[in-house]
Amino acid sequence: MNSNSKQPAAPRIPHTHVAHDDRRSDPYDWIKDRENPAVMEYLGAENEFAKAALSHTEGLQEQLVEEMYSRIVKTDISVPVKLDQYEYFTKTHQQDDYSSHWRRMLGEPDSEELIIDENIMAKGHKYFDLEWGISPNHEILAYATDVKGDEIYTLEALRLFGREPLPIKIAGCSGDFVWSENNHCIYYTTLNQVHRPYRVYRHRLGDNPENDEMVFEEPDDAFYISLDVSCSKKYIQIALNSQISSEVYLLDAHDDHAEPRLLFERTPDIRYQVEDRGDELYVLTNEDAVNFRLTKTNLDKPDRATWTDIIAHREKVTLTGFEVFENYLVVEERLDGLPSVRVLADDSTEGYTVRKPDKIQELRLDENWEFSTETCRLGGNALDMPYSVYDLDLSTGATTHLKTQPVGGKFEPSDYATEKHLARSHDGTDVPVYLVYNRHQAKRRPAPLLLYGYGSYGLNSSLFFSSKRLSLLDRGIIVAITQIRGGSEMGRGWYLDGKLDKKKNTFEDFNACATCLIDKGITSADKLTIAGGSAGGLVVGNFLNSNKHRCKAALAFVPFVDIVTTILDDSLPLSVVERDEWGDPNDEMMYHYMKSYSPYDNTRPKDYPALYISAGLNDPRVGYWEPAKWAAKIRHCKIDENPLLLITEMESGHSGASAKRESLRETAREFAFIIDQLLTSDA
Repeated sequence: MNSNSKQPAAPRIPHTHVAHDDRRSDPYDWIKDRENPAVMEYLGAENEFAKAALSHTEGLQEQLVEEMYSRIVKTDISVPVKLDQYEYFTKTHQQDDYSSHWRRMLGEPDSEELIIDENIMAKGHKYFDLEWGISPNHEILAYATDVKGDEIYTLEALRLFGREPLPIKIAGCSGDFVWSENNHCIYYTTLNQVHRPYRVYRHRLGDNPENDEMVFEEPDDAFYISLDVSCSKKYIQIALNSQISSEVYLLDAHDDHAEPRLLFERTPDIRYQVEDRGDELYVLTNEDAVNFRLTKTNLDKPDRATWTDIIAHREKVTLTGFEVFENYLVVEERLDGLPSVRVLADDSTEGYTVRKPDKIQELRLDENWEFSTETCRLGGNALDMPYSVYDLDLSTGATTHLKTQPVGGKFEPSDYATEKHLARSHDGTDVPVYLVYNRHQAKRRPAPLLLYGYGSYGLNSSLFFSSKRLSLLDRGIIVAITQIRGGSEMGRGWYLDGKLDKKKNTFEDFNACATCLIDKGITSADKLTIAGGSAGGLVVGNFLNSNKHRCKAALAFVPFVDIVTTILDDSLPLSVVERDEWGDPNDEMMYHYMKSYSPYDNTRPKDYPALYISAGLNDPRVGYWEPAKWAAKIRHCKIDENPLLLITEMESGHSGASAKRESLRETAREFAFIIDQLLTSDA
């Protein structure tokens, strides 16, 4: 049985007719009420329908699971990260769903000590996520766990000597916490009723958590709080970020009674991040520099008027991050869409750009936990080679290869190749799209192709290796990654040209990438599958609503597709924050602009390709009802016989299953759908 065989009867979905242009009425709004038994019945019926529709691929799914599982080596140990007298590392075993975290004394390989085992902690839970941090004296482990996928964590602590639990159990946290440098306090953030990290508390070890002191509160719903310790370890940073601006406060990391000290007041459209060294404060900012510049000022008397450029603004190079060491500055840059690393030993010189190792397309900072060091840890990405870790000698620029992530089975990097193409968008902009394929299996063109898109929030589509993806490549399917506007791959301006009233550039860019690959004969409309998740699902939805473009199949993972309704609802976690990214639909002009591209609002009677739509019942970012409502509306409108599958993960959130085997099964189901659509002989 294949994808064109007789499908099971589709679920019947209650539908209330309303005038199409009524901005307050929604025929599927009832799906938002998770307490309504009809909602769970509907989601369950869709899950059963999808299972039946994919039943003919069950053998293929099991084969895919075993393929992907076989590529996981039996035991994998991460490259240790040095901190004081210890090396910290992670072990992952093929048969385990989760990792365990370890340490050993420097120079004593037989001194391994288990810190925490996620497999033990995850027992009895369908979902599990862990955040952890060691006290500066290496004696106490603090950890936060999420067991639902709703990104609400509980903070606890354990004295490592004797494995003695401390009387700390703080619910309702964001999972973001840091230690004071004198080992006395844990600073953590809590969530408000719309899931926004808005308060910072200080817990003193030995105190009742009910008496924890609130040291900071952010009332503006557009700003999220995050915590970090500065590279020098002198300060705890309280960073406030909206989509368009930022503000940073410093706390003395050695003072249990320290009060937050504001550095620079927030300014609309100005973002900055800071690090300190001695009397100097280094500031990475986009003020008067769309692609950011690196400046410095006096730490005790920070003043924008005294900022001195270390790396001035450049038109073609974007600064994306930096770390400060005792004697060096290490900066991440992007040129032509690809990240690289630059080192400065003196604030007055240009320093040097680190030469990328062979095959590495993206070179970035990796984990660096020490301030006084002559070595910097880097990580390298490529579409056709697993993630690699290097040590950089900061004084000479020489890199030492430490590890390339091992892949089990018969993986041979030389079997795979990559290509870069430029797609001409509607306004003449050239948009990068990268291909990866098995050079032996994808010889004939046009070939079946899977095209990914995202393009929002300034987030970059990384050219990362995936051992799971090999199951597609080895069957002759090309995978293509777009770098469309709305991301920041080509600079901050690339992001600004894909947001607010320029958001449609994102969709035009993605469509142009599909057209380019078809026009070049790399693929064809009947061999093309498109995919995107979250905001990338909105890209998929726009492609489907276009009358100019066609594809064989589409996958939308937890898609953000009912954008106007969601952002109008102030009770939802991200609504106020999202207005800086997409616009405020309370404004009449923005309402109509957003409405004009909202996939849910533009669903019409027409032919649709085969569709795979996923949702997470506990998802705090994209409510399960968005993909569910969209699927219901498409099912009501579609006039074709192609399959439409809605799969709701009932035990997880935005990122899907956390356990290894369950995650592999989710991927296998998605890949089986793609293979069934693209490679079935009579499809």
